[in-house]
Amino acid sequence: MQNFPSLQEQQYVKTRRRIHSIARLLGRLREVLVEPLAKNDNLWLSVVDKGFCTPPMTAYHELEIGFNAELPVIEIADSKNRYASVSVLNKSMQTLAGETLNILNSDFGVSPALSADEFDPQTVINIEHTDALDFLAQLVSFAGCLKSFHGSLGLNDGIKTGIYLWPHHFDNAFKWFSGRKINESDEQMGIGVSNGDEMYELPYVYITLSPELRKTNTLDIPEGAMLHDSNWQGFILPYESILEKDTAEKQAALVKDFFESGFTAVKRGFSKR
Repeated sequence: MQNFPSLQEQQYVKTRRRIHSIARLLGRLREVLVEPLAKNDNLWLSVVDKGFCTPPMTAYHELEIGFNAELPVIEIADSKNRYASVSVLNKSMQTLAGETLNILNSDFGVSPALSADEFDPQTVINIEHTDALDFLAQLVSFAGCLKSFHGSLGLNDGIKTGIYLWPHHFDNAFKWFSGRKINESDEQMGIGVSNGDEMYELPYVYITLSPELRKTNTLDIPEGAMLHDSNWQGFILPYESILEKDTAEKQAALVKDFFESGFTAVKRGFSKR
């Protein structure tokens, strides 16, 4: 069952920023440990039931490093049944990075080319447990909706990437390519969920389109959504629209409709260039 809890903006933003700092730490660890196949290929994380984690790193016995928002701790495990955890509460990011690096070295024999001095000694991870659970609920619920839509796209209907949680922008998303070139640029959509940013502090669902359409006034806007046309072009479904639905079933249906209707509308717009 999907669950999109009511969020008090000030508390949510504080929690999101702290958890975002942890995501950046995990992203940096993966960045220095894994040789990328292509630009930024090694930077992504995956949403899991209790938070997010790195994909298994084959060079280090399928090593995984994740954030468990229920406890909340950084968890480290590998295929040799080794496990360790580091509490994140009331520690600066510099301290947390140092403890994580020490455990990787002492318990797993892994020495990332990374210094704890890279991380902010002033940012302290002080998260209330209920706030962490609310953050987790929306993160996992949105991920389930996104995964379902991603899986519904047929193999003969364009090209799609995997779903990735990007530590820098802190959004969980994938790209879809039509297969056409427009002025030497790939025609594409970015489809995903942001945990919030400076533009919209609460989580929001989005579909971006590129290259931009010359006219957007004929696009059919999904229920509860708005057209976005500043810095990037596409649709946004704000969190407030989801909370207007009074049951979890209706909330999930609204998100599903946004993905399906928005995708169809943009594809139609692409065909009318």
